[in-house]
Amino acid sequence: MFRTATSLAFVLAASVALAQEPRLLPQLEEATAVFASASGERIEWKSLGAALAKVDVVFLGETHLDDTTHRVELAVLEELLRVRSNEVVLSLEMFERDVQPALDAYCKGEIDEATFLQRSRPWGNYQSDYRPLIETAKAAGIPIVAANFPALLRRKLGMGGGKDAISKLSADERAFMPETILPASDAYWQRVDRATRGHMGGAPGTTEERLYDGQNLWDNAMGDAVAKAHRSHPGKVVLHVAGGFHTAYRDGTVKQCMARAEGIKIATVAIATAGAMHSVQPTRDFDQADYLVYAQAVARSEFEGTFAVTVAQELRYLLHLPDSAAGTAPLLVFVPDAGEDPRDALAFWQHAIGDAAAIAVVEHAFPQAQQDLGRGGRWNSGDGFRSDYGAVQQGLEQIVEYLTRRLPIDGTRTLVAGRGDGGAAVLWTALYGSWLRSPMLALAPTDLSRLSMEGLPDKAPMMARLTITFDESVKAKVEKIANDYRSVGAQVELAAPLAGKELTAAVRAQLGLAAVAVSAAPDARHFVVLERDLPRARQWAEIQAAQMRGRGLDAEVVLADAVPKDTPRERVHTMAIGGDSGWPAEGFATGAFLPLAGGSFGGTTLLVMPAGSSQHDYESVLALETAKVIKRRSMFANLAVARIDAEPTLPQVLDALRQKGRSRVLIVPFQFCASADEMQNLQRAVGDSARGMDLHWLPGLGAELVR
Repeated sequence: MFRTATSLAFVLAASVALAQEPRLLPQLEEATAVFASASGERIEWKSLGAALAKVDVVFLGETHLDDTTHRVELAVLEELLRVRSNEVVLSLEMFERDVQPALDAYCKGEIDEATFLQRSRPWGNYQSDYRPLIETAKAAGIPIVAANFPALLRRKLGMGGGKDAISKLSADERAFMPETILPASDAYWQRVDRATRGHMGGAPGTTEERLYDGQNLWDNAMGDAVAKAHRSHPGKVVLHVAGGFHTAYRDGTVKQCMARAEGIKIATVAIATAGAMHSVQPTRDFDQADYLVYAQAVARSEFEGTFAVTVAQELRYLLHLPDSAAGTAPLLVFVPDAGEDPRDALAFWQHAIGDAAAIAVVEHAFPQAQQDLGRGGRWNSGDGFRSDYGAVQQGLEQIVEYLTRRLPIDGTRTLVAGRGDGGAAVLWTALYGSWLRSPMLALAPTDLSRLSMEGLPDKAPMMARLTITFDESVKAKVEKIANDYRSVGAQVELAAPLAGKELTAAVRAQLGLAAVAVSAAPDARHFVVLERDLPRARQWAEIQAAQMRGRGLDAEVVLADAVPKDTPRERVHTMAIGGDSGWPAEGFATGAFLPLAGGSFGGTTLLVMPAGSSQHDYESVLALETAKVIKRRSMFANLAVARIDAEPTLPQVLDALRQKGRSRVLIVPFQFCASADEMQNLQRAVGDSARGMDLHWLPGLGAELVR
């Protein structure tokens, strides 16, 4: 059985140091899953150890910064030392060949550790990740091989010149190189090009032209070092630890070694991180190595100045289920844009699809107030680009798996769609998803530059097909992404931008739903009119239009100047509040359409009358406050009214609320939708009057009116 790494003890220091009980990391057997590729079966650790002990060379492919991976490496080394009675050689990518004297001197006790580290150029994560290997090997008295190509020589050869550059090296420098530099395979360079997508400086070149590329020099050096270690230490097993890319598919370093040591008996082990053991796919990964070790992501060592631990977190979503439980419904999973309130997205799709499908709208991984102080958020935090998109990808897969397993939903009719920033998350999921076979729809996705620079997978994506909509301004970027995805086997379609009824029709078609029947007669068209073309106002207007189309009306969102002059008034629906609009002030007398401040003990909804509001509208809204109509919605709710250009001002009303002991306040302008500038002016107008209060903001009543 493999021995686990030494547990960590944490010490709390106060006035007196108090030692705590050690908190163990998960046992290695609990944090890993091991599979033999030949049989496809999961095996126990002792079976892996026994198999590796029978070969001449073990190539262990790692993820450099993963904690569980390094525990696996130490366990493999310890097991080989036990089974082979210390007849083991440790070879490492992490040390370059020119530091071999320092490594030897340290192992013999001729220099101390500080001197060794000063001379050996260790990787930044040496202390946490590679020191246990060195110290274990040192204690066992076994040889340690610094296998990698020296960086100084690599730079000299990388400047061009090939054999001419080598001929200019000194004899001492030449001694650190393999006698011969052998070419890599075409398949290997194809894999390199996929992994470095977007980072190559022009055409990759032929295999012969890339003979002295750094990647090939690394593999030549390590393959040569392992072959020499095997010859120099007959009867011993050589354990070579390197990045997984160098050893995958028995290519790279492995192929270079086998070219220099014919007949050698080897075993390759790929260690790959996994969020959960139930999601691993050995049948898909079997050709990567003889043995697959899936390591649970627990912690990450130092990278660019930070460390990290992996923690579970929720990815929340809103869910609409059809009223009818008969049969099974298709499923739409929607990932909203950065400036889109998930509740608005759900309302739109509820009206667009109705009870014909289940709808799951994912809430932003990083909620963030928008410029208009309304709800929105992001799907990645910038520095966490890969991990954040990866977490959303796993979340989308789990949403689909959970809903199709637990509820009457047809898993064969599932569509994952996203808009804007959410569309970027869908693009990531389409390429890197581990098992989700649904078709996917990316609507005007953003983040195209960064997405186009991420490495391409070796396997074809799992998703059924991907549709990307875009406008001409990003055509080149979208076409590059589409062609890259197609190059690894993805089915990708490109389409013009979709919105309104065209979007509804496309989504319904992908879900296998019939189109909504609406009158096509020109004199039956309805117009949902925006007074101002604000992003959130348009979102709310699209909900209104979807609601009308659900009733069989041909409705579209337009600006006022796009409405034909002879259109009857009953077919013009202006998105405005107050005056003689479709939503007059007195229409709120029932308390409906007034948002609640929320909170466990209620709160106050503070309506702010815009500048220029009529006295009639103000008095009508003031009457709502006097009648306490909002209490019809919640007994804990309160209502207050302020004015922009007259008293009582917003600061005056907030001061009065504080004196009454009310601290949670939702501030809403009494209009359909306020602009970002208007909302920020309101926020500035609050000043010190909000001291000690819990303020929230909503940029208008539109959402309450149309949802």
